[in-house]
Amino acid sequence: MGKFSFQGSLEYPVLAGLILNHNPDKETDKSNGPVDKLNFYLEPVVMAMSATDSLKNISIKGSPTNDHYAILREMQAETNRKYDALSKEVSALPAEKLNDTTIYNALLQRELAILNETYEVQLDFCNTYPDSYMSLICLAYIAPQQGFYERVKTTYSKLPDELQKSPLGQDVLVLLASRDKTQIGQTAPYFEQQTPQGDTIKISDFRGKYLLIDFWASWCGPCRTENPNLVKAYNQYNDKGFEIVGVSLDNPGGRDAWMKAIANDGLIWPQVSDLRGTKNKVAVLYGISAIPANFLLDPEGKIQGFSFLAVFGHGIVLLTSLNRSAATKWICHAL
Repeated sequence: MGKFSFQGSLEYPVLAGLILNHNPDKETDKSNGPVDKLNFYLEPVVMAMSATDSLKNISIKGSPTNDHYAILREMQAETNRKYDALSKEVSALPAEKLNDTTIYNALLQRELAILNETYEVQLDFCNTYPDSYMSLICLAYIAPQQGFYERVKTTYSKLPDELQKSPLGQDVLVLLASRDKTQIGQTAPYFEQQTPQGDTIKISDFRGKYLLIDFWASWCGPCRTENPNLVKAYNQYNDKGFEIVGVSLDNPGGRDAWMKAIANDGLIWPQVSDLRGTKNKVAVLYGISAIPANFLLDPEGKIQGFSFLAVFGHGIVLLTSLNRSAATKWICHAL
């Protein structure tokens, strides 16, 4: 019987994952069949995990956060089923249909409706289990979303002080403050940051143009997958007054990876970063909790739209890329 161990210390729950390779002679990937994987939370308690056949059927005892995670997954089962069905439908469509504005807009509206259902389910969970750390995770996910500011703020106020004072609890406050500053129609918050070459780029440099502020990173797979769409939009609309500035959430020591990704993906527009990962000052200012994400500004610097693709570190839900692709639709309508 194989064994493994790891050790460390935790103050708050963190998302973790286990992958079991049933055939050690081959790489563990989808080409060799379904991956036996478990997402769960490590927390500072004594927990027991047991399974008779697979990780997906594992039983976890002694962990309040995982108990609540299971309850949340059950509450979200129907919205996740709808999202899976939509994702399969989108994947099966030929490119010419996805490029049809009527079809695309209908798919986008269906996606947004499912998203709103997901937020409602998570708010219900938060109000039912206000003492759960899982509620804090949910609020961090919902806080940046359009139309939920007041309700998240009210629900947050009902959490116990120990949750509010936790690092993630403080992050929720930052996200709420950022959302208040980045509503559609408001002037986008000012920022300046340096390029890989050390030049300073200011948001005010782009007044008079439509500007897409694109948050991404070299390590973000969905960002890299969508970059060709941004390149196409940039080439099509740049001479009509459209510009992009990329804000990278690459980590400390990630300058080489960042520059390599810029070159490999053909990103010829201005790129900035402070190489502080998810603590990038511009990302914090704009309340970015997931990437890829972007904001579209008009020539006066006012926010016309924004989108978030939730590749979210707490593993609540994984969405399709329709949201970020919407940026090119905004550009088309704006110009």
